[in-house]
Amino acid sequence: MDEQQEQRFDFLRQGPCVPVQYVRDYYGLPWPLPGDLRPDFDAWQRRLRRPVNCGEGSVSRYDVEMFMQQKNALPKKWIGARLGMKVASLDELLSRLQDIEMRPQRYVVYADLIAESLTEDLVPKLPGLRFRTFPDHNSFCQWLHADLDKVLGIKVQQLFCATSDGIQEYPRQFANNFDCITLAPVSGKHQMWLDFRKPLNLGPDRCSKLFYVENRDALRSYCAGTREPDDLEGYLRFLAGYQNA
Repeated sequence: MDEQQEQRFDFLRQGPCVPVQYVRDYYGLPWPLPGDLRPDFDAWQRRLRRPVNCGEGSVSRYDVEMFMQQKNALPKKWIGARLGMKVASLDELLSRLQDIEMRPQRYVVYADLIAESLTEDLVPKLPGLRFRTFPDHNSFCQWLHADLDKVLGIKVQQLFCATSDGIQEYPRQFANNFDCITLAPVSGKHQMWLDFRKPLNLGPDRCSKLFYVENRDALRSYCAGTREPDDLEGYLRFLAGYQNA
């Protein structure tokens, strides 16, 4: 791990409090929260039975995620990943929702939080996606991006998995989440879960399997579940070949 990754690993394993910069970097949320989002979050936080006092310059990531969960919304950065695209392309799509008979106000919960339902509601609105079964995230993103270009003229800036790129995999995997330590985009194929004792009602903390095997000694005791994933050998072979090249 580099120095920044070490710092993230250290505060993630210590509990819910993280520096506000982590909220900006990992979630893609501006902090302090802007507009109506800030007073709504503050009011919600005051109603918590056991509020976490993180001190100046830090915030409870559990509270941030619980608030988003209650609103059924995610940051643009994360919604973009669900659609295999960068935030700039998501912004372009949001500005064109009315052109496919979707109401923007239904999905833009706040300027920086977008309804999770957007990812599902797009399907029946695009002719190339209707009545189609997608075997995986890659297939969904390919069809979605092709139809957005055909119907709306949107040339999607695609978001690929950094691990898939790193091992020079073909076809490349689209990202759908982010590594909580490196902050790099990661696909379902190349991610694994880490256990930092986060509440079970919140989404898991994820990291790249390649990053895990690179830092196995440090991360092994934080591997979620009863054992490590079965497919780590391929990443070990890649690292061995890379180091011997």
